[in-house]
Amino acid sequence: MNFRTYPRIPFYEQIHDSWPFYTDTGRLHSYTDDPTALQCGENFIVHREGPEATPYLPNVIVSSNPWVRPNDYGIPLDAEHWDERTIRNVKLPWKDVKASRNFLWERGYQFYCLTPKSRHSVHSSWANVDWHLIWNSNFGDPYRLDKRLPNVSEHQLHMNPQAARDLGLQDGDYVYVDANPADRPYLGATPSDPFYKVSRLMLRVTFNGAYPYHVVMMKHGTFIATEKTVKAQQTRPDGLSLTENGYIANFRFGSQQSINRNWHMPMHQTDTLFHKTKAFMGFMFGGEADNHAVNTVPKECLVRITKGEDGGLGGKGAWKGGTDGLSPGRPTRP
Repeated sequence: MNFRTYPRIPFYEQIHDSWPFYTDTGRLHSYTDDPTALQCGENFIVHREGPEATPYLPNVIVSSNPWVRPNDYGIPLDAEHWDERTIRNVKLPWKDVKASRNFLWERGYQFYCLTPKSRHSVHSSWANVDWHLIWNSNFGDPYRLDKRLPNVSEHQLHMNPQAARDLGLQDGDYVYVDANPADRPYLGATPSDPFYKVSRLMLRVTFNGAYPYHVVMMKHGTFIATEKTVKAQQTRPDGLSLTENGYIANFRFGSQQSINRNWHMPMHQTDTLFHKTKAFMGFMFGGEADNHAVNTVPKECLVRITKGEDGGLGGKGAWKGGTDGLSPGRPTRP
């Protein structure tokens, strides 16, 4: 971190004081002979598509460089298992990548779901505090006029207004969000299982024109719905998702974990990875907690969105906030 200049000037020490760069050679270079990087096809600077969130071949390396020679470990291009897609290293030029297809995209999972952090919580800490909930959502209501709210507010999904309308959605409707059924919301899930209703993600959609057509966003760090919170909502006179031991959920059904998963990228697990230390001036080989750990925040995924219920009070009609002319993507009131 450079605090010697303001505004901060990148590489000031390297240029003026002849400090080495934080690399294994002390210089900037676009090539590495790290053995894992060679096998993964990342010995040069390359671009990879996401292991899931792409309309093209998942995790493909987009390159025509003849010196990028990754090992695909004999895993075929049509392999669909998440571990195979993460480990496989396939290099294709852009003209071939552009012609490839993601099997999930072809099956209707055509929204990239992002799960960034919120300024109103630290991971799940304070994520169910009343005022934080009200600030963090368009549906905050301390009086809970709509008893479907699991708390004084609930989590929401940001979505491009035109994309939502093309799916027959109005601002404030409840939607189901589904991801790869092979392992989400859980392994072996079937609609006939009573736990499927508990774990299938349902939340409100809020129109947000800042997001491109195929991009949706749901903040991470939430308190998940459980069998006990669902039972509480269905049996308590006030409809709160508050359990007898004091746990309360941010969702009526499901959670962030219903749709998302982590991807254990091999380059983040190698003992030969050389880098600057995180907390002090020094160098080290291998992974470092929080920088390269495999238990990092879940990555983006592909989802399918379908309407669950009307957004109006008690599930009847439209949510008033979406019909008053102030909703994004609608004409303003005179």
